[in-house]
Amino acid sequence: MKKIASIFLSLYSLIYANIYEDLSDFAYKKKSDKNFKIENVKIVHFSKNNKECLELLIKSNQVQILKTYNSCKNLEKDSNFNDFLNRDFLNLYKNDGQTISEMIQDLKRAMQDIMIYYKLHYNFSQNIDDMSKNKNLSILNIDPKEGGTLLYKVNNQACVGIELLRHNSKMAMKVYGIENLDKKCKFFTESPDFKDISYTAKDFNWYYLE
Repeated sequence: MKKIASIFLSLYSLIYANIYEDLSDFAYKKKSDKNFKIENVKIVHFSKNNKECLELLIKSNQVQILKTYNSCKNLEKDSNFNDFLNRDFLNLYKNDGQTISEMIQDLKRAMQDIMIYYKLHYNFSQNIDDMSKNKNLSILNIDPKEGGTLLYKVNNQACVGIELLRHNSKMAMKVYGIENLDKKCKFFTESPDFKDISYTAKDFNWYYLE
């Protein structure tokens, strides 16, 4: 009986010896092959109001909640929250940010064009091409002296409002997102970079033209 047990253990060791060897070889090479597939994953620790909230495992195609803390204990069982993590959150996370950066710079240039035109003429034109050559800009309504509203397009949809009006007795500009079902527009106006341009914690960002 002991001899049979010994043979069994020897066979068991031989089978798993190959796995030890394969894993050791992979540890040296650190490359994908027919036996190993490497996924880019990150563990993210999230705190809210100085209290630990969630520990997330982010894979290339899935977000998994590893741990929930007392301050967020109900989120793990919330199906809507899990849907959000694996759809909207993951799509945003996988975006490299280059598209948003380019769109933000284009919007800033359009805003700057309007500001420069006003500083030079102290009025606005009813022809958008006079004020800016930006192809994404159009006029909703405008008064040469009192201002009005310009529209900035994203994906050929009116996405951002640029309002020109008097604020604190000075001509000023503010920008805000227009409610829109277009995904690219929503992606843009909900980005932190756009929010920084649009408003502070308490009010809109006002850009004075004079």
